[in-house]
Amino acid sequence: MEPNVKTKKGIINLQISYNNKEDLETLSNSEDLISFILQQSLDVIFQAIEDKKSKVELFNIVNLSLIVEIDSTQYPTILKKIQEHYSQLEDFDKCIEIQDTISKLLIYEKV
Repeated sequence: MEPNVKTKKGIINLQISYNNKEDLETLSNSEDLISFILQQSLDVIFQAIEDKKSKVELFNIVNLSLIVEIDSTQYPTILKKIQEHYSQLEDFDKCIEIQDTISKLLIYEKV
């Protein structure tokens, strides 16, 4: 039970291998996996914002034929969730960086 991860610019290809439901639950609660997914998501979202993309593909779970794609209107909400994670880790510099990005996005929405 472990994820096989390949990255290319803009999307993370995952292949999740597990033998039973318990394996999948253990994997989904893995702090290492959660941190990896959130950091990669943050990087992809920041790049999408910089590139002014209206949507971005975050993950392709290859063996499940599942692509996770988000619309730019979802960026602030997802960034807030990622910020909560970094707050729990007490990485306040990262929290400030994320909050600044959220604030800019909300300002641009109003214009």
